Amino acid sequence: MMRIVRFFYKKIHKKEPPSYYYYSLWKIIVKPIRKYFNVVIIPNIPFANVRIFMYRCCGYKIGKNVFIGMKCYLDDMCYDLITIEENVTISYGVFFACHGKNQTHTPIIIKKGVYIGMRANILSGKDGIVLGENSVIAAGALVNRSVPDNAVAVGVPVKIIE
Repeated sequence: MMRIVRFFYKKIHKKEPPSYYYYSLWKIIVKPIRKYFNVVIIPNIPFANVRIFMYRCCGYKIGKNVFIGMKCYLDDMCYDLITIEENVTISYGVFFACHGKNQTHTPIIIKKGVYIGMRANILSGKDGIVLGENSVIAAGALVNRSVPDNAVAVGVPVKIIE
């Protein structure tokens, strides 16, 4: 059935169909359910351990001794591209995006001991983002490039001050 749909798309639009035309029926059913859990249910769970357990069930790679605050948004389309190592603290309302319009999907890697302040935005850009070990991201910062180890990053866009 999907082959017929792709065939007619090519004939009508004279170009290759978008990636979602190649999804299986199972993926079409599961994707909105995962999105609902990731955007509505999990960020509002008042218990941190339950929140992290649910994120792991959705496929995120999260290390031990991690705290993720309420109302955080982890990119639900790229759950396999977000890696959070051990001893990381992510405050309330942090936003993670692995893709944007006309961008490829690139990884976000958060190394050990990172602290991310409230309402920070982590955008992976063209090459991905690596937040170095023991770095501190200030509240409200817009991180659009990698941060080295043991650094303090502040501002919009982010500036390294140490």
